Amino acid sequence: MLLLFARAMAYPLRRLGRTAAFLLAASSCLSTIGVEPQRALAQAAVEGAPDFYSRAGREWRSKHYRVLSDLPKDVASSYAQHLDLFYEEYSRRLAGIPQQAPEVPFVLMFANERDYLNILRTNYGINATGSGGMFFMSPRGAALAFFVEGLPRTRVLHVIQHEGFHQYAFSRFTNLLPPWVGEGMAEFFGEAIVVDGRVIVGQASPGPVSAIKTAIESATTVDFLRMLTMTHEQWNENVRGGNAAVQYTQAWSMVQFLGWAENGRYMRGFETYLRLLHSGMQSDRAFVQAFGTDDVASFERTWKDWARKCQPTAFGTAALRIGFLAEGLRTLARDGVAVTDLTDLLAKLRERKFTVDITVHGRTTTLSADDEVLDIPQDELAKTKPVFEMQASKPLRGSTKEKQAEQLHPTPAVITTRGLEPRELVLQWTRTKGLDDFKYELLSPKEAPKPPKVAKPAREKSSS
Repeated sequence: MLLLFARAMAYPLRRLGRTAAFLLAASSCLSTIGVEPQRALAQAAVEGAPDFYSRAGREWRSKHYRVLSDLPKDVASSYAQHLDLFYEEYSRRLAGIPQQAPEVPFVLMFANERDYLNILRTNYGINATGSGGMFFMSPRGAALAFFVEGLPRTRVLHVIQHEGFHQYAFSRFTNLLPPWVGEGMAEFFGEAIVVDGRVIVGQASPGPVSAIKTAIESATTVDFLRMLTMTHEQWNENVRGGNAAVQYTQAWSMVQFLGWAENGRYMRGFETYLRLLHSGMQSDRAFVQAFGTDDVASFERTWKDWARKCQPTAFGTAALRIGFLAEGLRTLARDGVAVTDLTDLLAKLRERKFTVDITVHGRTTTLSADDEVLDIPQDELAKTKPVFEMQASKPLRGSTKEKQAEQLHPTPAVITTRGLEPRELVLQWTRTKGLDDFKYELLSPKEAPKPPKVAKPAREKSSS
């Protein structure tokens, strides 16, 4: 039995839309792109590719992957653990799909973009320009590759979750998945968030919900039948022609619809459709057989009605925006700047003109330090409107070196939600081994931490 749309956590989450949570997309796909001329290859080889292998040293293994990386070991290990977590999530949710081809459990992690582009071009014949990461297969080898230079950790996580699915799916489907299914499911996993070491899917944030509604109202969506039968070549041609945002957003929305709509009415049909694809049946024939109808136009109308009614969820929006605030806090802490409260945080981020570009489903938007970033919508799960709160971090108790690091780079404040359902969100910070930077993860306690007690002013003694 497939578990693609089974709930991932012990506490229930509303099954609506995507889990944005600030996990950002790569502009890449499973297909590979042609080899550069030999002159360019030779020039690229001189520009730093050998240095990568010198810095990376020997290949090492995580639980499920072979890894080659020039990142600091603790950073690389953190990404490898994240990949392992999602490998197990792919495996659990696609347990009913037998393996058809050998797995390619090789990962290349690059500290900088230059080495990423050079190694893929010179060693594998892949033009990775414009991508943040990709799973590629070529006559020279195959791997999941990504770089971290200049990117928020949240974007890197989205890249490896999205591309990690392509990597895993190849061993189950080879090239049998139509592009809309492959990209829609890759976004399904790419937009998941990890809370307390568990993967959550099924939340909706404002951007994609609004984007698909706009596309429907402006009649710019792709016909269902065309999506079902589109080849990888046609998909890529449309992306190059500027239609990436619509295709990726619609693919995600169609997968969500077939999984969640009308209390899972279409879920079993979709799972049957995947099995038929796995057996080699053509997409349109598989769809008709799985859902017992050739009236694709009715499916399209029902999907559009469902998408028009979708609303952003509080949990998904809060996760998206707490990620932005975390990136801002981390940037300030690296520069030795502390903040006192949320208003102070926004003011200091505005002074720096701090923004983060979010690329999801082929669509790029920019988050900035305005008042909206502190807003959490109230949905049907919440009794009151949820809010963000900030609390000072506890003073560091450690070695003299760690205390000096705390003075130069103060541990960022803790941001938590209050009133968020079905669970609260809390940032937890960890100082990296270099002591001048931080990693964070989202925790989700049943109740938000209690606000710190404010000391009462001492009473003045009256003079007699």
